[in-house]
Amino acid sequence: MRGKGGKGKKGAYRFKIGSLNIGTLTGKYIKLARILQKRKLNIACVQKTRWVGSRVRDADGYKFWYSIVLKGKNEVGILVDRDLRESVVEVRWVNDRLMSIKLVVGECTLNVVSAYAPQAGLNEEVKRRFWEGLD
Repeated sequence: MRGKGGKGKKGAYRFKIGSLNIGTLTGKYIKLARILQKRKLNIACVQKTRWVGSRVRDADGYKFWYSIVLKGKNEVGILVDRDLRESVVEVRWVNDRLMSIKLVVGECTLNVVSAYAPQAGLNEEVKRRFWEGLD
């Protein structure tokens, strides 16, 4: 959880951030939130979401933003816990493989990027689009 005083520095914040390929949890975002709670993650970048519906939903204490381009082809998302969700000031969807959020916590700005890089076997256009979006 967000806590002041990390390592004896007054006003410091501590975050646990992780990344997870969730292809096997298709449609089970509540189960995903419980995994994140167990691991005490404040922010999680997820890949291979494949979920349809709105771009934002609540998931058992987490706010979940995810890309939606084609039905069943959503690839990335970011979950933010209850303590930090109000600190999110910007959500940017680049494409089905890239998105970012910006958080302002105290006097600090934190940018978090969720990326799902194309595999070696995909065509050059997909790879080019990914790298241009990342730039």
